[in-house]
Amino acid sequence: MNALSAIKLCEAFGIPLSVMETTLKKLPVVRGRIERIEAGQNFTVIVDYAHTPDSLRALYGAFEKSRKICVLGNTGGGRDTWKRPEMGRIADEECEKIILTNEDPYDEDPRAIVDAMASGMSRQPEIIMDRREAIRAALRAARSGDAVLISGKGTDPFIMEAKGKKTPWSDAEVVREELERLLGKI
Repeated sequence: MNALSAIKLCEAFGIPLSVMETTLKKLPVVRGRIERIEAGQNFTVIVDYAHTPDSLRALYGAFEKSRKICVLGNTGGGRDTWKRPEMGRIADEECEKIILTNEDPYDEDPRAIVDAMASGMSRQPEIIMDRREAIRAALRAARSGDAVLISGKGTDPFIMEAKGKKTPWSDAEVVREELERLLGKI
C-alpha cells in the first residue's frame, strides 16, 4: 500500500512509470515488515511486526491465495488487553493452521495472554509457549506453496519478561536456523 501511494504521488508529479519501477526495485527490504526469509524452501516464510488488528489483517490479506500457517504472538503484557481476543479472531478467520505462542509478557502470565487470544477463536488453536518451538512446528507443517506468517516481534531484539529480564531474540534468525535444520543444511 505504501508503494502504491508513492506511485500515485509520482504519477501526479509526472514522473514516468519506468523511473518508478526502477526506483522501487532498488529499495532495500524493511526488516521485520513483511520480511521474506529464504533458505531454499518451497514455501513462503514471512516475519512481520503486525501488532494491531489492522496490521494483522493487512499481513494476512497480502497472502490471500496461499494456505496460511500462522504463528501468532502479538499481544504483549501489561497493555492492549482489549485486542487479544480480536487478534485471535482474525487469525481464526484467515489462517488454516494457527499456533499461539509467547511474545513479550513482561510481568504478566504469558499463558493468560495466549488464553485471551484463544478466547476470540471458534476453533482450538495449537498452543506452544516456547516461541522457537512454535516457529519450528509451523515450518514443519508447511507444504509447497504455503505461507508461514510469523507475527508480533518483527525486529524486536528481545523477549521482554518478568522483573525486567530481556532474552535476546530475532524471529528472522530463528527462522533461518530452523529452516536450515529442516532442509538438512545444518
